Amino acid sequence: MDDIDKLATLLDDLEVQMLIFGLAHVGSVAPSAGPGAARLHAVVLRLAETTDPGQYHSWLSDDAPNKAMTVDQVRTTIGDTAIDDLAQLVGGSPGAVAWQLAAVLPDLVDAVSPGGAVIDASRLTLEIAEASAEDDRSAGAFGSRMH
Repeated sequence: MDDIDKLATLLDDLEVQMLIFGLAHVGSVAPSAGPGAARLHAVVLRLAETTDPGQYHSWLSDDAPNKAMTVDQVRTTIGDTAIDDLAQLVGGSPGAVAWQLAAVLPDLVDAVSPGGAVIDASRLTLEIAEASAEDDRSAGAFGSRMH
């Protein structure tokens, strides 16, 4: 599976799509980064600072399974205000959103780090657009896929 396939597969889940969209567009997530892929990129890079190096390396590796992250690590990475704002956007509780992010973020880092290097924000924009277009093409005439 190539890296665009990893991202496309990750974005196949509607809840994951909403979380990633929220991370990219909720201003309190990474206030100094611009909206969209730049903000999402900032979160991916911040994870390198707020998680265990071996853990983050497992997400970058194409050969190792992704090590789990904790809800506390999510809170340290993006903060309680951002989690609250994201929960309001997706219509969930802050606790549930933090738990979902702990499950999704390792896979997101894995999907945007071909060969162990995180792609830049402009390429991330293109990869998300391509993954979304691929999802739209596979959705068929009625707009949703049968699973």
